[in-house]
Amino acid sequence: MLDQLTFESFEPLVGTSFWLHEDGHKVELRLTSAARVMESEAARLKRAAFSLFFLAPMLLPQRIYHLTHDAFAEPLDIFLVPMAKQGDAYTVEAVFT
Repeated sequence: MLDQLTFESFEPLVGTSFWLHEDGHKVELRLTSAARVMESEAARLKRAAFSLFFLAPMLLPQRIYHLTHDAFAEPLDIFLVPMAKQGDAYTVEAVFT
């Protein structure tokens, strides 16, 4: 399913909550922005590359996380990378190429 998702799949969801499911816990991740990769970099790819930026309430180590959202019928397994600390929260990024 991930290979079918595009920037347009996520752009309307900016500002909404995704849910990380792990070890019986449910953690809210707020999608703060979606950004296209520069066109020259993406020209060689099958789809237009894009990044998603989430705000997480805790530091998440770099790895694949199981996320859900009401907009998607199936859960998404997305590779997240910690980017920066913002007050009491952390910015994490997912890159789709």
